Amino acid sequence: MSSLLVAPVLEELNGIVAADGAVLRLVTATTEKVELELDLTSSSCPECVVPKELLLGILTDRLALAAPDVTSVDLHDPRVDPA
Repeated sequence: MSSLLVAPVLEELNGIVAADGAVLRLVTATTEKVELELDLTSSSCPECVVPKELLLGILTDRLALAAPDVTSVDLHDPRVDPA
């Protein structure tokens, strides 16, 4: 899968999370799977960022439209998935 299909979705969602200082970053993208990381290092209020479950639902819905072959979306959120 080309990251070009994922880029518009990331841009849209980064517009949502950027207000709270967060950034979504693409880790990997294949034909069927997209892996993303939520970067909260610049956020002064990580708990203000959209919760992981809601963000993952939005990502999955948007990616289904942009890249219908994607069947798996993984989101690494340091609030619930500590390194």
